[in-house]
Amino acid sequence: MLTTETSKQINVRQALIQEIDQTSDYLLSEVLDFLLFIRAKHSPVQMEIQTDVGELVEDYDDPQEKILEDLRQSLEDAKAGRVHDISELWDGIDV
Repeated sequence: MLTTETSKQINVRQALIQEIDQTSDYLLSEVLDFLLFIRAKHSPVQMEIQTDVGELVEDYDDPQEKILEDLRQSLEDAKAGRVHDISELWDGIDV
């Protein structure tokens, strides 16, 4: 006898197959793209990448003293005229 979970999976698969049979090729292409996206999102490799990104962000949590020193340096640069015009901010960067 099938367990409830197995029975539910079979019913979901059967419902998907019935819907696939009634769906245009154009929509099936989009459904396939979405399915592949979801599978990749839940793969162990993707989850590891998400964890690594979180760890990288934590690495940039500077202590307050470092932040204050960077601000002091920025103020000194501004007072000394060592600045760039805002209109040049994106020069040479293709986005």
